[in-house]
Amino acid sequence: MRNVQLAIFGIILGLSAVFINDGSAVRTKGFFQGYNKYTWTVVFLQAFNGLVIATVVKYADNILKGFATSISIIVSSVISYYFLQDFEVSKQFLAGASAVLLATYLYSKPDKAPPLPLIPMTYSRTSMQN
Repeated sequence: MRNVQLAIFGIILGLSAVFINDGSAVRTKGFFQGYNKYTWTVVFLQAFNGLVIATVVKYADNILKGFATSISIIVSSVISYYFLQDFEVSKQFLAGASAVLLATYLYSKPDKAPPLPLIPMTYSRTSMQN
């Protein structure tokens, strides 16, 4: 129910902003003016992303969602660099990506077995009374 409430407020605020900024263009050319196949691809990918996030949060937790989001940004940047050639790798990106990858590795790394407690190998009453 909370998602429906948030969606209603988002729709109201979003449509208000559209009509305040571009009301005349929307009235004459329609709401979907300028949409092409790339725009629709982004719209559907974002909708699918919302469903995936809901599933991740349902079966995992918000920490894993944060890691997944960070990794997806890195993957998107790498794809943008190699296929679209519209992304420049900076020192800040390398530092951030390295931190994300290291944090993800450390979080997913299995814990070491705890050390065994120190107990004496031999036990006698006299050694305990001293």
